[in-house]
Parts: sequence; C-alpha cells; structure tokens
Amino acid sequence: MNIHSAFLPAVANEPPLAVTPGPVEASGRAAILALDLGTTTGWALRNLRGRILSGTAEFKPHRFEGGGMRYLRFERWLDETLRLGGDVEVVYFEDRRY
Repeated sequence: MNIHSAFLPAVANEPPLAVTPGPVEASGRAAILALDLGTTTGWALRNLRGRILSGTAEFKPHRFEGGGMRYLRFERWLDETLRLGGDVEVVYFEDRRY
C-alpha cells in the first residue's frame, strides 16, 4: 500500500483531490482512501467499482482514558476500513504544516 501526503482543499463540501477522478474501470485498479486527520477524522474511499463513500469518525478519549486511546481507536478503525475497502492501494492524507 502506498501512503501519500497531499495538500487537499480545505473548502467545505468539496471532495478531496484524491477521489475527484471519474469511475474506475473494471481493470483491477485499486481503491483509494483519503483522510483528513484529527480527533474527528474526515474520510473518503473510492472503491473498486468507482463509487465514493465518505464520512467522519471520532476518536475523542472518554473520561478517565489517556490520550493513547485516541490512537488505538484510530488504528482499529483504519484496520476495519482497509479490510472492508477491498484492495486499497493508496492512502492520501493532508500534510499539515504549522
């Protein structure tokens, strides 16, 4: 799986550049996952059929939990997303510079 950092548009309601191309042909191309990382992570997945699925996932720690729980929740969510996404070959994420 390739992981790429990208500067994705910050405009609301606009799909990330990684999933803008048209439908994928049935030629065995891989699925693409785009992430906007944060406590509430935005995601978009272009599956093998060319359909785009998107949503958000929240990883806020609950009361009496350490910050490491955020990472563990994200890791579990990412594993499940990659399993359900099929042949995900590329993951794009926003490279934030401060």
